[in-house]
Amino acid sequence: MLEIKVGQAVDIVLEQGVIKPSSIQDFIDERIILLQTAPPLADSCINKTILVTYITRDDRQVRMGFPAMIIEMREGYVTVGRGFPVIIVKPLSTSTVCDLRAHARQVPRPEMTIELDGEDLAIIDISEGSAHLVRTAGMKATLKIDDLICLTIHNGQGKYVRQARIVRQWHTKGITGPEHLAIIFITEKLA
Repeated sequence: MLEIKVGQAVDIVLEQGVIKPSSIQDFIDERIILLQTAPPLADSCINKTILVTYITRDDRQVRMGFPAMIIEMREGYVTVGRGFPVIIVKPLSTSTVCDLRAHARQVPRPEMTIELDGEDLAIIDISEGSAHLVRTAGMKATLKIDDLICLTIHNGQGKYVRQARIVRQWHTKGITGPEHLAIIFITEKLA
């Protein structure tokens, strides 16, 4: 049986690695009811396979996931007395450990820094195609998922400007706490 419960946050991975946040809303028979994404998935996604991933906590955080087929999109799914748009999926297998990254993660070298509009960002980890960055607590939250940003990367040998897209964003310690950004690099050019 899947280790997920109603109200749990999940990430939906679409074709070409596009990641959309959602949450578990309900279970009916062998189907899982997911909150529709923003922007909403199109009806053309019906009968397509997605990957539903989630974090489980044991001794450490582990990302699990399972493939599922989208079988229906519904505008007014009602639960707990209110209606909202949902994606109804049928799991195709049990959960297994998965990684959302296409490239191996690396701990950044001490001489590496990344700036966004002159603001230093903490680098949690980085790979050839993506990074997990953190903005300082108390910074104005002007960034959102799908924003394109321009990062200046200093690696001890040179300075590079890389365009990136924000694929996930979350805060720790409340809305004014540190802002985490999961980004995918788009292009690279020497500054």
